[in-house]
Amino acid sequence: MKSIEEQLAQLLSSVETLKQLSEREQQFAQHAEQRFVKNLQAFREYYPQVADSIEAFQSDNPLELFVTKTGLGNIRERSSGVPIYGDDPEAQVEEQVNRQLSTPQVNHIDFSKFASASESDERVHVRYVRQLGGVIEELGEPEKLTSIGEYFPTAVVFGLGLGYHIPKLVSRVKFDYIYIVEPEFEHFYLSLFCTDWAAVLEQVNEHRGVLVFHLGASYQNFIDDLYSVSKEVGAYSLTKCFLYRHFDTPSVNELIKQFVDRLFEIHGGYGFYNDATTGLAHTVINAERGFNMLARSAFTSQRYARYPIYIVGNGPSLDASIDFIKETQDEAIIIAAGTALQTLMKNGITPDFHTLVERPYSTYEALVNTQPEQGYEQVNLLTMTLIYPEVTKLYNWVGMAGKGTEAATAFLNKCMLEKLRKGITGLPFSNPMVSNAALSYAVSLGFKQLYMFGVDNGYAADGQHHSKHSDYYKGNLKNVVQHEAKVELKGNFGGKVRSTNLLAISSQQMGRLLGMPNLKSVECYNVSNGAYVEHALPLRPELVLPEFQSAKKADVIQFIKEQQFENIQVDDFEERMDFKVFSEICDDLIEIGERPIQSRSQATDILRRQSNYLKAYSKTEYEYIYHMLSGELLYFHCPMLSVLFSRNEEADCLEAFHELMALWIEFLQEVKQTFHEDWRTLCDIRL
Repeated sequence: MKSIEEQLAQLLSSVETLKQLSEREQQFAQHAEQRFVKNLQAFREYYPQVADSIEAFQSDNPLELFVTKTGLGNIRERSSGVPIYGDDPEAQVEEQVNRQLSTPQVNHIDFSKFASASESDERVHVRYVRQLGGVIEELGEPEKLTSIGEYFPTAVVFGLGLGYHIPKLVSRVKFDYIYIVEPEFEHFYLSLFCTDWAAVLEQVNEHRGVLVFHLGASYQNFIDDLYSVSKEVGAYSLTKCFLYRHFDTPSVNELIKQFVDRLFEIHGGYGFYNDATTGLAHTVINAERGFNMLARSAFTSQRYARYPIYIVGNGPSLDASIDFIKETQDEAIIIAAGTALQTLMKNGITPDFHTLVERPYSTYEALVNTQPEQGYEQVNLLTMTLIYPEVTKLYNWVGMAGKGTEAATAFLNKCMLEKLRKGITGLPFSNPMVSNAALSYAVSLGFKQLYMFGVDNGYAADGQHHSKHSDYYKGNLKNVVQHEAKVELKGNFGGKVRSTNLLAISSQQMGRLLGMPNLKSVECYNVSNGAYVEHALPLRPELVLPEFQSAKKADVIQFIKEQQFENIQVDDFEERMDFKVFSEICDDLIEIGERPIQSRSQATDILRRQSNYLKAYSKTEYEYIYHMLSGELLYFHCPMLSVLFSRNEEADCLEAFHELMALWIEFLQEVKQTFHEDWRTLCDIRL
């Protein structure tokens, strides 16, 4: 690596040497070199991976760093050659910061819809969320903030340039979370010569803040990056955000629009207490009876890797492929997702595997109500350990896996490790829809030639939401109300499709699954005329030509059932359940929540303390208790954070905040008393 002095000389002038620079340039070079060294040391201390990237950075066509009349560094846009700052970057950025802090753009998430939760649903979660939504509804529409103030929970900074605005922001406003997105890593690299990052990092650290960098990544990947970070940091960190734009360009404006429009993916269902307890109850019963667990070795199996797999959803585009599936059903493994099974059977196609994931009793009820004449006895089921126990009795054979970050999965894993010295195998990116589980099962079983039919995740202009053969049109599900499709997504074959929040998340999750580094050899063809899925190749129905194999289908099915799964049975669950620890955690969260609060910053500090306290259990033997409460915590914390900044008058916000905190404490007090019974109570939610 060249010395800092040599790099700086090259950046400042491709012709002159440092000795030939003007006095102003020499003075800048002297300070810039010292600043770079100091900044690199700071990043080495706080962000060692960023420091590694700085030291490894090289550019085949480096941007020229030149000095303005006021003695500050500047660069030109690569495409146009226009300087990104004027002659006085200091004054220019000062004016920009003042303007955006005094007329802030702040996102808003409407939690008042919680008030419309079903009156007939008396589960503890629904009862309290209904009250929570009522408080927010009574508060009314949020006011437009007239100033960002001296404290705000989160800043999302779009565009870094040479970073002159960052020190000004952190010195004027205390942020708990700062997200910086800059697709040009070279801009960040050059900012190390111009901006005192060492002071910024030290100041953020003193405030116990969190600074998240998105450097060198495309704007298109920004939302996916945020999704990953939110799972680690917490969705509440992206609830109330001050949106700062350093460059007013079409690409930045479009990114901000995407950010606001797609925040629902991060806030699209946190999981909740009753969901966790019923999943726990179902898992316990299924494990006591004994179940076939997906083997860890299945992921790396190569024996029948190229055998074609049809993943079939019940979307409207299935109709265009139904004849092809019927003609070739003896040469491919067919996995039917959810209600696609009934549609296939109506057309003379018996799927080899059916996939279900939902835990409610209504799943069992729907299966019984829509049972085809031939029943389910010839079909194998691929599902999760938390499926309603009676469902498994309907099928010929049942295989199970753990479902993501669930209390039930964590608890069963703990019990299996203690008793059998082996943990449960989970499916990556297996939610929110049953088609996600079907796709995850296909890749987790080691298959590499996949075709998705009817997995639309979006509706065309005619509004048809399922296959015309579906029970949603001609059967016992025709009265089921479909969710309104308000989200616009890129179409698989071009154009746009309309989608619901859940279907949009489903499409994103499929892309995240197929983009996993260990799945690069998987060929997944999207034959569906719906939403585009990242890393899946769009393929028109008339062009589908699988690479059929010589292996017998029956042998492949037998191999899956006998070699890819292992029989597991576990009992003695009650003695392994830590009721005392659950009560202690509830008591501690209550104690933190009852501490005096007289300002917004104190209120958010209480939320962070509760969150950090609970998260401390996430990597311990009590991880399942963390999952019991972590989703519920978000259902309360995110609205609490939102109301804190819904009015310009702090007192009005604190009054609403105290009402919501009282509900949260009351909720904790109730579940602390009922958990002894809840963990063995089956779901009774009906259609």
